[in-house]
Amino acid sequence: MTQNDSMTNHKTFQGEGPLKGLRVVELGMLFAGPLVATNLADLGAEVIKIEHPKGDVVRGLGQGKTSLWWSVVARNKKLVAVDVKKPEGADVIRKLLEKADVFIENFRPGRVKEWGLDYDSLRKTNPGLVVLHVSGYGQTGPYSARPGVGTLAEAFSGYAHVTGEADGPPTLPSYPLADGVAALTATYAVLAALWARERNGGIGDEIDISLYEPLLSMTGPMLINYTKGGVIARREGNRARWSTPRNTYRTKDDRWIAVSSAADSPAMRLFRAIGREDLADNPDWATNRERLKRVDECDGMIADWMLKHTQAEVMERLSRFDVLAAPVNDVETIVKDRHVQERGTVVSIPDPVLGDTPVQEVVPRFRNAPGRINWLGKHEVGTETRDFLEEAGFAHDDIMALHQRGIVKAA
Repeated sequence: MTQNDSMTNHKTFQGEGPLKGLRVVELGMLFAGPLVATNLADLGAEVIKIEHPKGDVVRGLGQGKTSLWWSVVARNKKLVAVDVKKPEGADVIRKLLEKADVFIENFRPGRVKEWGLDYDSLRKTNPGLVVLHVSGYGQTGPYSARPGVGTLAEAFSGYAHVTGEADGPPTLPSYPLADGVAALTATYAVLAALWARERNGGIGDEIDISLYEPLLSMTGPMLINYTKGGVIARREGNRARWSTPRNTYRTKDDRWIAVSSAADSPAMRLFRAIGREDLADNPDWATNRERLKRVDECDGMIADWMLKHTQAEVMERLSRFDVLAAPVNDVETIVKDRHVQERGTVVSIPDPVLGDTPVQEVVPRFRNAPGRINWLGKHEVGTETRDFLEEAGFAHDDIMALHQRGIVKAA
């Protein structure tokens, strides 16, 4: 039995996730806030997603009757439909939060306070609550009231300025990168706050995450290069100012290979693989500092060699010499790759509307309490509204009255 088989069998019997027993209420829109809740739900937390009785805006993204974005963002979540802008709706959410561990929101700063859902108000009835705010520019500062989405954060953080070819425009990613990076940062922040709560007498905390700061933190030495050296980073395509060879190279069959050799020994292995053993013993090429003086020559000879061979031939040769290289995949080649298949990176989840749907498996792999995807985003609005309102103490007649007035939707 392989390790992968062992982990799969273990998951079949347990598979409830390390966060089982944690209750999260998500009042989120679009991606950043909801993705935090998705991360927690994948690891076993019970996530109550609050959406408008008319349906979340993400339900309408994409073509066709069913939003595949919704299938991703709302997976593993229980749905409660409440109009938070109505005082009675805010009261419903406040009641749900009395038994919650985490509250996630990503409206403009100050908006939840207008609804009486700010941290100072909520901790009076639930002192252990961890409240997470995600916004474009953060809860403080002169730009805090500005509308903020991932695209703006990718520009404001400097990420777009350094992305793209040297003679090309600043380049934005085609997917919500800033939201995803902020969500990962916020996820570990929430877990840190919960850990602290266990050590300080059960008192929760309030967390402030902007969209631009996590992305800025991913740019490595860009900031310190400027503050200590006066260097303003610029677009360099796939090159890196601190390392060579490091680039993508076209192959004979019009595919691409990525190579990275910041350390000296991998660079020597690459030279030997492409038939340039003479450079492996040449002091002018022995160190990264020396190679950076010859970056155009270095890239040129590698590119010329790559163009003489197919991608498969290149990977076979480079793998034989233990070169740090990988094919540049598109989504089709990712799904068909034997490593991806055998590792179980993609799993098939049944869905009543979409049918069996291949999606990415939960990323962190725990041996004893693995997470799992139980369902994709549910298609009906407010599937669990009635259940959670009853748990919160609302009588049946009260729930029906709220439903009839459009303040909640009880499926």
